[in-house]
Amino acid sequence: MRRFLILLLSAVLLDSCAVMRAPARLERLVDRVERSADRYTPAQWQRANRQYESLVKEYIHNYRRYTTQEKRTAMSAIGRYHALLVDHGIKESVGFIGSLGSYVGGLIDILKQDAGAVKDFLQDVMGMKGKDLSGMLDRLQKYVQ
Repeated sequence: MRRFLILLLSAVLLDSCAVMRAPARLERLVDRVERSADRYTPAQWQRANRQYESLVKEYIHNYRRYTTQEKRTAMSAIGRYHALLVDHGIKESVGFIGSLGSYVGGLIDILKQDAGAVKDFLQDVMGMKGKDLSGMLDRLQKYVQ
């Protein structure tokens, strides 16, 4: 009986010291990123992305070993992380586009000065050969004002 209790206690201790499995670590990573995403620097995003990719690879590699609940946890964390990436990308894009507004007026002025070169560029490089480009700069100007 004493041996059984020692074995049982040993098993409980080993189980409590076990390394956290990938689904739980994925969930923990996503929780941490969600709390701080608005303050993340580009370097922090890169580090989080590397950790995320590593955990997803581990999860995929050991997929058959996980319980149904662990699989649900991992898939939920993966979905939440992708939503964070989309949200971050949208915020970055909006900030970039907003910063362009101050340059558009000057850009259109330059384009008007050399409209022939712009037309050649659009027709040759952008594959717009044969398209009617007359008035395009005037239409662009309308949106800037």
